[in-house]
Amino acid sequence: MKIKALTYIAGISVLTSVGMLSCVGDPNSPGLEYMPDMYRSSAVEGYWDYAEVDGKYSEEAYKLVASKYNFVPPSGTIPYQGEGTDGAMMPYEYGAPINADKTHGLFGIAQDTLGRDAAKGDVNPVPYSKDVEKEGKVLYERFCSHCHGEKGAGDGGVPATEKYPQPPAYDAGTTKDLTAGEIFYTITYGKGAMGSHASQLNKVERWKVVYYVQKLQGKELGVETPDSTMTGNPEMIEEMVEGEMQEMEVEAIDAEGHGEEGH
Repeated sequence: MKIKALTYIAGISVLTSVGMLSCVGDPNSPGLEYMPDMYRSSAVEGYWDYAEVDGKYSEEAYKLVASKYNFVPPSGTIPYQGEGTDGAMMPYEYGAPINADKTHGLFGIAQDTLGRDAAKGDVNPVPYSKDVEKEGKVLYERFCSHCHGEKGAGDGGVPATEKYPQPPAYDAGTTKDLTAGEIFYTITYGKGAMGSHASQLNKVERWKVVYYVQKLQGKELGVETPDSTMTGNPEMIEEMVEGEMQEMEVEAIDAEGHGEEGH
């Protein structure tokens, strides 16, 4: 009888203790914590902080976070602004084709009925150079040639298995007339049996591939300038050309003067 009573009392004590320990104000708290400093980090979160100290909002903590930790991007990050290569990394403003979540697995991506048509007039923001073209070729050979073929004829190894449809040749039919913007759009979201390559190639790399695809279309690519940063800036190019013309005129006058002295 005494053993049963002791067991009953012990059980009641345990349940009461557990109940008391679990009754805390914070619903996210586990109650009794053993060595909480081992798993509750005191580090400040770089881009999100509740400015709380011991579970209570602190104005001083907020000011500290806002002034020293938040709003400062890590060193070496690419800005979403600017021209040239920097501009190429700006957020893409056109959504995926309708039902892209069902056909190409692009879940959570904005869809746009006019996305491809709106992208048609986009100009390649990456300045053209022979090096850029070579980089585009390397990327094309890594990610595209297995379907589209080495020369863009649609005779890659994948369609040769006859398990997938053969893509059209770049230099024939309507594919030959695709603009840079349309090519970039297709690489970004995919089309038909082709999947999206946005996760394999960043925006700059996609634009480099666009240059090489245009070469396979048979189009004449941009002319390389002495300073590739001037590409796409007519005012800078005009100033450079005018400066060279003036130098040529001065050299011609000097040559005439020396010629007369020689006579």
